Amino acid sequence: MGKYATHQRNKDLPRNEIHPVWRGIGFIIMLISPIISWAAAMVLVDFGKSQKWSMMYALAPTVHFPDSFYTTPVISVAANYLSRIPYLQAIVLFTVVFMILFSGIFSFINAILYRMIGPPRYTALDAPAPRVKTKRYTR
Repeated sequence: MGKYATHQRNKDLPRNEIHPVWRGIGFIIMLISPIISWAAAMVLVDFGKSQKWSMMYALAPTVHFPDSFYTTPVISVAANYLSRIPYLQAIVLFTVVFMILFSGIFSFINAILYRMIGPPRYTALDAPAPRVKTKRYTR
């Protein structure tokens, strides 16, 4: 600190906190996105079976887990259930693809709405410097 400088404490500025509504929207997106993705994957697998896509035949076999999964008491119930589902590989693959797609779309829409409705971009502390045109000094 310089010799003639005074020490001033910064005023308590309001913090930019996210409104609870936006947290709720994000939570709903996080819940709805996997459900919609799973439903879209089921529809696509059924459509692929009806159109006889070759990829459906490649992903058609049921899943077989290692023998240790079937002998463990708790895991055996889940392993038996999952090994009986036809087209499980296709459903999981398309669910992941649709989840990435729908999450990106929902996030993009959320960002647009937040930009339109949310708080202003700049506060008093981080506003950009004004653009001032000055004449060039010549001697």
